[in-house]
Amino acid sequence: MKAIKLLAFLLAGIFFLPSCSKSPKNSPLITPPVTPPVTVIPQPLPNTVDKSDTIKVMAYNVLGYGNGCQGSTTTLNGYLKTIIQYTQPDLFSCEKMSAFPVSSSLPVNLADNITDSVLNTVFPGRYAFATPTDASYADNMSVLFYNKQKLTFVKTETLLNNITDFNLYKLYYNDPNIAITHDTTFLYVLVNHTQSGSSSTSRDMQIAQELQNLRSKFAYFPNLVNMGDFNTHNSYEPGYQSLITSTDTTTKFSDPPFYPDQSVKYPAEWEDNARAYASYLTTTTRALVNVPNGCGTNGGAKSWYDHIFISPWLVKGTNYVKYVPNSYQTVGNDGNRLDEDVNSATPVVNTSAPAAVLNALFQFSDKYPITIKLLVKANRNAYSIADPAERN
Repeated sequence: MKAIKLLAFLLAGIFFLPSCSKSPKNSPLITPPVTPPVTVIPQPLPNTVDKSDTIKVMAYNVLGYGNGCQGSTTTLNGYLKTIIQYTQPDLFSCEKMSAFPVSSSLPVNLADNITDSVLNTVFPGRYAFATPTDASYADNMSVLFYNKQKLTFVKTETLLNNITDFNLYKLYYNDPNIAITHDTTFLYVLVNHTQSGSSSTSRDMQIAQELQNLRSKFAYFPNLVNMGDFNTHNSYEPGYQSLITSTDTTTKFSDPPFYPDQSVKYPAEWEDNARAYASYLTTTTRALVNVPNGCGTNGGAKSWYDHIFISPWLVKGTNYVKYVPNSYQTVGNDGNRLDEDVNSATPVVNTSAPAAVLNALFQFSDKYPITIKLLVKANRNAYSIADPAERN
């Protein structure tokens, strides 16, 4: 009997010992599993609403509006009303306006003139303009107009004054839930008008300095649009390259037709090979140098000077605002305007916009306006990615 008990005791020890040796605590070969942190997005707060909105962005070189070359502002305002009625922008940059004292009032203040006599005539009570500047004392300047029903203006910062002012505007979306969430969705807009000419040296320096200042200001780009007349002749120009390339992918811009739309590809030569980019060309709406006046350039749609670049956040929709895929448009350009007027019946009738709009584009400027759309989502839970701190 004792022998049987001893045998049972020894067998129990045999099974016990291996079970102890499997303990992670006693084995250097086994480590506890690593569980990645989980970001828990809060549930929507009470009384918040689910809403989506669209912000239409338009950049337009207005060919010396206010300097009298093309006629009176009253005449030009009639054409611009037609264009605004059709395009209905929520953010509207006018480049190459004739310079005016920023502290002036009507009729000297051309921003007031466009706001009162055009924008709010077509859509009463909708528009205002961001504080303009002319620190460079140029003979032309840029102004940003905005739909105050959708956006609130915060401040203007002159990022660079080199020949003209390059202004960074800060706005925020009028989120219907902001009184509950207290979480603001900001949108920055940088407006450009670079030096024109066959040599890119001056504009390369302007854009390079602008981007150096911008990357010094932000550790990474927020919801940011960079638009205007860049006067670029191809994608090889150093200035253009400095926009779309960066060692830090969080501080580079995308040109939507190239990315994310992928409708065209780099490298791109849109001046010497204009036909390959026919529907994107912005210069010029006019075939002849002296019709309808002698103020602009000729040759029809022959180059792509005007662009709307977007930050990585806007490409990905990181923080409540996202570029609407394939929304980029050169207004009034049907792709058949090489060497032709925007309103010409040759080689085919232009049906990309109503005839009255095409005529207004022809009369108002030698540049085509360009537009994109941004989708905005209301913030319901007071949760958002942190905006980069402004360093200066």
